[in-house]
Amino acid sequence: MFRIEFDYDQLLQQAKSIEGVADQLPFALSLAMNRSADVTRNLLIRSTWPTHVKQRNASFIAASLTTRDARASKQSLAVEIYDKLDRGNLQMQAKGGTRSPQGGSNLAVPASNVPKTSRGVPARLRPKNMPAAVRKGDVLYAKDKKGRLRLLYVLKHQTKIPKRVPFYEDFAASMSRELERTIPLAVGKAMATRRR
Repeated sequence: MFRIEFDYDQLLQQAKSIEGVADQLPFALSLAMNRSADVTRNLLIRSTWPTHVKQRNASFIAASLTTRDARASKQSLAVEIYDKLDRGNLQMQAKGGTRSPQGGSNLAVPASNVPKTSRGVPARLRPKNMPAAVRKGDVLYAKDKKGRLRLLYVLKHQTKIPKRVPFYEDFAASMSRELERTIPLAVGKAMATRRR
């Protein structure tokens, strides 16, 4: 998780320079942080994800990334963009790592000729649904219509997942850029709506 920190005294001085009042600063910061998080979420959805991953379901990342229940308020000046579906291994895509089997003893890594849909390998071609599959060592084959063996899966005890998507780097850069732009606007709005 990336953290962006502010010097509160410096922000207070900046707010006073544009005729802001200190009691409105938490409200202004929460506005700026939420707006910046929305812009950053859109950047991650429209630019970061599609340029680094082959998308099979274009709406997946938009449904997955959200700020709901993690938005900034006057009492809590923190905002978070998180994976609410927890289906795409987004953390593993962003940091890299090692993937291990969940239930069995091996991961079935599909060969490049296995067709994939928006939900991955079709159910009819998954190893557990193929009783006629032939296993030779750490490889699964299936017979085609002519009786020849066709490579489907390579079985591995674990597999390395490379760092593919720079979510954290893009988040930090976008939030910093957007906060510089939105804090003065948010202070102005907070002062305009201030009760006197």
